[in-house]
Amino acid sequence: MTFTDIMPFAGSPLDFCETKRSPEELQHYMALPAARAILFHKGKPAVGQDGKAIRVHPSELIGQNLLDPHIIFMGLDGNRPIFAANLAKDDAITLESDFQSIREIGGRLDSETLALFGRAKSIFDWHKDHMCCAKCGAQCSPADGGHKRVCPRPECQAEHFPRVNPVVIMLVVKDDKVLLGRGPGWPEGFMSTLAGFVSPGETIEEATAREVLEEAGIRTKNHRYIASQPWPFPSQLMIGVICEAENTDIQVNPDELEDAQWFSRDEVAAVFAKTGNAFRRPPRIAIAHQLLKHWLQEGL
Repeated sequence: MTFTDIMPFAGSPLDFCETKRSPEELQHYMALPAARAILFHKGKPAVGQDGKAIRVHPSELIGQNLLDPHIIFMGLDGNRPIFAANLAKDDAITLESDFQSIREIGGRLDSETLALFGRAKSIFDWHKDHMCCAKCGAQCSPADGGHKRVCPRPECQAEHFPRVNPVVIMLVVKDDKVLLGRGPGWPEGFMSTLAGFVSPGETIEEATAREVLEEAGIRTKNHRYIASQPWPFPSQLMIGVICEAENTDIQVNPDELEDAQWFSRDEVAAVFAKTGNAFRRPPRIAIAHQLLKHWLQEGL
């Protein structure tokens, strides 16, 4: 099983062109006949009946009411520049019903479209939450095609770049069982692998051990990296790790989890084959789904 082939939100075909974003270069890209812009409204992309992103030429956005950062340059798909526009109104260019939640439709999208939507959503969300300069508090302006925000105050001029938060997500195993948990307020029966943010001064291994102990009272060892996933809700890098449990007596921390249980390989296999109902599995677009599938197929 090759994670690089299937990991949702990964595998973008774009060249991000992070060193080719001068005003002159961006103007050139936007004027090219092949240029296209995908459309977003309130964090939702516009999707056609074919399951592909609705795309327009950037010139069609002239005169439209766009929200900060207006238009971002996503990169080059071969020789085709790809942009994303943040529309203030959902019926300005296309139908209101075309804007759909990525969480709801992600499982039906092809990998390239999902990666495109995920990158755009992460960047738009970062701009929305970082309008002001973290150094002096002044209103910042988008620059370099949305690649950064710049403080306009001459005495400051701080530059701010999109932030990605590292999160460890753990496949905790013991013999032929795996530990799964559910957070407060999750849908009934839904279970997933445990996860948590990496704290300053921690390694991935240390964060894994701390999170599992904090959430479920389980001590772990032999932490091994498996795969990672960009996760745009809002903007995280999910770092998949498998580790072995040293004890099996679960002590749920109610501040972190509503429940945690051990499930056998047979129970997990039945859930994935839709012949068992021990729990509701994570959606296909989540790395938790892929880690469990990997565990079943590889016999880790």
